[in-house]
Amino acid sequence: MISLVRAGVLLPVTLGAAALLSGCLAPEEFNANINLTGYSYSVELDGRLADPRYVKALQDGQELPPHVDEKMKGQEAMAATMPGMERFVYVGEGRFDLAMKLEGELSASSPAMGFPVTTSRSGNNFLTLERKEDGSVVISTPAVPKQVLADLNSIGLPATGTITVTVSGTVLEQNADEVSGQTYTWRRDSWEDRVHMTLEPGESE
Repeated sequence: MISLVRAGVLLPVTLGAAALLSGCLAPEEFNANINLTGYSYSVELDGRLADPRYVKALQDGQELPPHVDEKMKGQEAMAATMPGMERFVYVGEGRFDLAMKLEGELSASSPAMGFPVTTSRSGNNFLTLERKEDGSVVISTPAVPKQVLADLNSIGLPATGTITVTVSGTVLEQNADEVSGQTYTWRRDSWEDRVHMTLEPGESE
């Protein structure tokens, strides 16, 4: 088994086609519990997404005009239509709380699933499960661009959360913080932390 160096995390997360109409959301807190048996997966996640623009404005002593909060709350109904979305609520100060639960299969015709934007199979997602052409499965979070990382660090926006993956197949490489049997855990405390696992999934039940 190869242990990979941790580096990079995707930011920002684009919220569907709207992305707050013009902005982007960062996974300030992101917790996920993933079970993968063969190509069948179940995912439960919760957390808080923040718009760095508004977080920075509030830090600088600016007040968000009423129409901004109204626009933010307007995203709730759109997000509620995404597969697996159980809760998506604007809690103020440019932040949303979310909870999701989804089961499915990585098939040849639908080989990838992204979270939290389940309507997008790739691109601007924080967490992606992908079935590769060679039959392996990759669970990952992409690297953050350097300029975005610098901006996040200058704002002081925290990055927290725990991601747990339990698999039945053979893990080929991973960079988890903790391993217990077939369960792998990442503890996220930096925007540079990254999840990466490649495995041979074995048979679905």
